[in-house]
Amino acid sequence: MSSLKKNKFKFIHAADIHLGSILHVTCNEVREIDTLFKEGVYKAFNNMCEFAIEAKVDFILLCGDVYDRESRTVRAAEVFYNQCARLKQNNINVYIIRGNHDPIGKSEELFNLPDNVYVFDSEKTENFEMYKNDKLIARIIGQSYKGKWEGRKVFEDYIVNDNSSYNIALLHTQLEPKNNNYLPCSFKELIKNENINYWALGHIHKCRIINEKSPAILYPGIPQGRDIGEREIGGCLLVEVMEDYSTNISFVPTSLVIWKKIIVDISDYDNVENLNDLQDILVEKGESILRSQVEIPENLETVYSPLQPLKGYIVQWDIQGRGKINEALREDEENIVNYIIEMLNKHFIQREKFLYTDSIEINTKKAFEDLEKFKENSSIFNEINIVLEDILQDGGLKKELVKSFGNIFEKKYDIEDINEEKIQLDEEIIEEIINEAREIVMEKLIEKGEQF
Repeated sequence: MSSLKKNKFKFIHAADIHLGSILHVTCNEVREIDTLFKEGVYKAFNNMCEFAIEAKVDFILLCGDVYDRESRTVRAAEVFYNQCARLKQNNINVYIIRGNHDPIGKSEELFNLPDNVYVFDSEKTENFEMYKNDKLIARIIGQSYKGKWEGRKVFEDYIVNDNSSYNIALLHTQLEPKNNNYLPCSFKELIKNENINYWALGHIHKCRIINEKSPAILYPGIPQGRDIGEREIGGCLLVEVMEDYSTNISFVPTSLVIWKKIIVDISDYDNVENLNDLQDILVEKGESILRSQVEIPENLETVYSPLQPLKGYIVQWDIQGRGKINEALREDEENIVNYIIEMLNKHFIQREKFLYTDSIEINTKKAFEDLEKFKENSSIFNEINIVLEDILQDGGLKKELVKSFGNIFEKKYDIEDINEEKIQLDEEIIEEIINEAREIVMEKLIEKGEQF
């Protein structure tokens, strides 16, 4: 990153490392890749620390969930200790708040952490001062979780009496005032604190810019996605603070593997009649993924480490649409899915940058002649279509629809507190249900001979 202004100092903002967790894949065939899946979270953290040393940052902020569990594994604790020791050798301090996965509680570190590591107390807000060349450059304010759930509004105690230094506040929060489990607060409440220059947030696993201007409010996301729900490239944020307290914020990719969900609509292709046709489409899609540029969250400027960590992709395929191949796919779906997975993995697994197919969902439907003509001219279907579009656009109607779904569904905005026995609804799933209803209605009308 380049700038005409000279930076006063720079730091890494990271969160949700989840040391002790693995990538949740079904791989049991290729030893080298299986090892990578088990080590990916550790390697992403190593990449971050390596970059911090290389970039000569002044300090690192870890905003909750350094560990995946309150009870630390020896492997996780060892990796963390070793990296902190390396950072100490390079005069880099580490400031940590504990989150809901690794609250302070009764748990203790398995190793004595070096004295460059500062863990915020869980009973009260603490304020650490960061000096450079004997000058105060930053105050770092925070408070750790003391249990799995934290309903206190601890941000109200983040009191800084002046802005003579750059003031940074650490908070592991969902940023939802009605959620009482994870430090309830709102955007408006945070920006009221005029003496905070930067809110370093954690808990949400996607990189998100909540506010660019002072105060900057950001989530860095997770350094390494572990399942299909964590699809963006993982990383951390490099923050350069200038003499006038303005900031340059860049994204630093750290993940070795990126999860992707790829939708293949066979309706977009002519004459998909057999497995050879479908294989050709999937292989070309896979090649396209490997050729494409990685999407960087929030269109942030990107700083890459010479380590070039990205090793490959884990893909979940969703094959949908209408076509002649539907009947063949449905007739022997399980064996066909296994065959395609094996074929794709043989084709892509040994590449310099691999593409691993983890799963395939078959959601194809029966083909009908003159389908587009029917959509244009069926008055009944058009009336139903208008209702469905209204539901998609109208929040009130959508809520009423969700209420009618029944007890097997649950709409939760809290990813940490879900009922595994229920189907978890999000906006994407609700839209899928509505669109599926549209398709079923259309099929029934055609089968019953609806005129158009």
